[in-house]
Amino acid sequence: MTYIRLKLWFAVRVAFFSAVISFPTLASAMPQITLATFATFGIPIGILAYHYFYKQERFVFQNLGIRKRELYLFASVFIWIITIPLWALVTLIYG
Repeated sequence: MTYIRLKLWFAVRVAFFSAVISFPTLASAMPQITLATFATFGIPIGILAYHYFYKQERFVFQNLGIRKRELYLFASVFIWIITIPLWALVTLIYG
């Protein structure tokens, strides 16, 4: 089984922490920097924050046979799927 909902739950939480990390860069008035921070530095920091704040949920994934590598890869792909259209939109708006 793929447990897509559980992986999506993990990815959304990692994306939330990634967005929290990249939010202060909006003050630079350059959304490209915010998106770059969201997609690069935000992923590992989001994963670390998830494991710090939701450590007990890790055992749910472990008991269902979902490996950490699967979760990290799914979260990274999910964040990049969000980032690429946003990057195109920012490029169209700001040039």
